[in-house]
Amino acid sequence: MNFRFILFLSVLFVICSCTGPIKKEIPVLELNYPDNLHVVRRTEWGWKPLKRAMPEHEIRKITIHHGGVDYPKGKDPAEHIRQLQDWSRSAKGWIDIPYHFMIDTAGIIYEARPINYPGDTNTDYDPRGHALICLMGNYENATVNKDQLQSIIELTAYLVQRFNVPLYSIKGHKDYTETLCPGKNLYQYIENGTIQARVQDLLPK
Repeated sequence: MNFRFILFLSVLFVICSCTGPIKKEIPVLELNYPDNLHVVRRTEWGWKPLKRAMPEHEIRKITIHHGGVDYPKGKDPAEHIRQLQDWSRSAKGWIDIPYHFMIDTAGIIYEARPINYPGDTNTDYDPRGHALICLMGNYENATVNKDQLQSIIELTAYLVQRFNVPLYSIKGHKDYTETLCPGKNLYQYIENGTIQARVQDLLPK
């Protein structure tokens, strides 16, 4: 065998051994929000990138949740979300936070799980196709303030337009399974049609 060819193969083997396997980038759908909708991006609150993916989905519904635990006054929401991310991955084995968006007690919206991946749930409904919005806190006990409600409406209106979701597909977690989520003090605005009606008011005529 030609000496130069043997040398070429040897060099090629060394190069391939050093570079190791090529890691496939995990796709993350980044949304472009309108100027009037302020959303804290994942990079702004310290999100840790995905270590693994799952089958992607297409948004057909918008489903509203609550955290289900009392939110202590003065707690840093970004720290709360970082802790939820760590717990979701280590204790539950999920790829990320179970919700796509979280809203704090001041009505500030935070990106969470990338929206191209289905969320997760401790209950028995299938979240594929759902955009999940979670209000931090327990709304069986706490009341929803006007800033939180307005943020839910504005975010939902954006998602309705972005993914062509019909208004009748704006629902609460308890509409799909046996649960108290999103709490009676939040669910009332879904049940009586307040959220759907105010979303419709924001849509282009």
